[in-house]
Amino acid sequence: MPEPTTFYRFHWPDGVSSEGRGMDVADALEKLGFGAEAAKPLEYYEVLEETPADHARHEMIKDAYR
Repeated sequence: MPEPTTFYRFHWPDGVSSEGRGMDVADALEKLGFGAEAAKPLEYYEVLEETPADHARHEMIKDAYR
């Protein structure tokens, strides 16, 4: 069974955006044909859909601060 991946939207300085899935940002960029170093010039990225494990970890962290 394939491992679940996170869905990202990457925003570049020239106004172009790209979407891709990966275990992390570097993995998603590599699957889109960019090297992991491509994360440096990004304006920002969004997490559109988390893996179940990431979601559970983020909820646990949020609960710790309540």
